[in-house]
Amino acid sequence: MIGDFSRICTRTSLPLCTLINPLHAHNATFVGIIPDCYARTVDISNTLIFQIGTSFIHMSSLIVTLMIIYNVRLRYTAVGRKEMLTFFWSFIMFTVSCIVVDTGVSPSGSSTYAYFVSFQIAMTGVCCWTLFFAGLSSLNFWDDGSLHTMAAMFGSSFGVFVLNYVVAILTFNKWTSIINTAETIPLFVLYFIFNGLLLFMYLLCQFFICFVTLVLNWWAIEALCLSVFFFVAAECLLYVFSYDICTSLSHYADGLVFSTLSNLFAIMMVYKYWDIITFDDDEYIRYTEVVPGVGYKEDAQALLN
Repeated sequence: MIGDFSRICTRTSLPLCTLINPLHAHNATFVGIIPDCYARTVDISNTLIFQIGTSFIHMSSLIVTLMIIYNVRLRYTAVGRKEMLTFFWSFIMFTVSCIVVDTGVSPSGSSTYAYFVSFQIAMTGVCCWTLFFAGLSSLNFWDDGSLHTMAAMFGSSFGVFVLNYVVAILTFNKWTSIINTAETIPLFVLYFIFNGLLLFMYLLCQFFICFVTLVLNWWAIEALCLSVFFFVAAECLLYVFSYDICTSLSHYADGLVFSTLSNLFAIMMVYKYWDIITFDDDEYIRYTEVVPGVGYKEDAQALLN
């Protein structure tokens, strides 16, 4: 049923599951939907750490994403450079929020937990929106990287963040009768349907670019298809096979670990796809003092000639 997290939360340990009830279950004796199987906690120096395997992958994601950002910054004249930088910085903020929530830095049941989970959900929406916006920039509907374009991107991203955050925090608290712990349809629509539509429209834009706008490039299409494959695999590992993985590994890990790793591969393929379809202006490189990977401009000019 649309809006009901019960079936999802019983099979996978999403952070939001401890803050909601089954749909229309207003008379529930306690708040939260407990998964049938979840990863073990680790006690280090009298400190409980949740999802330690997932945490290591999140930290690896931070390192990989920072390396990607460094490479994107070197592509001075590439189309959609600033838009892609915004997307990757949004992904870093999302990853940091995942570390805080998943590891128990803000433990479930604390007064701050709902606010951190709401921030995580809001950053999920921002990541999907910035990726979609960056995909539209490649279609040359507007001047990519201009002041007006970036202002529109930041403004719309802030609007998406506020919308997701407000809906999430209202869902986790019984402040209204329309949206609360037992009325989760708005949160479900934003979290799954709206974000899914943004990613689907991004994919359509990129296939249009590959087959219509640019000369047919099978390397770019392969990178795009790999990103789709890893993303779909991540969703299946999280929402379909998480319980089976958890029971098979005796609670040492669940689907969230492998889903996070697969999502990282998807992000890497998104960068690789963008790297393939964009290029730097040779005239700009010719008169740049230092060309990355080549040396000083005299060496670059000799190669270009």
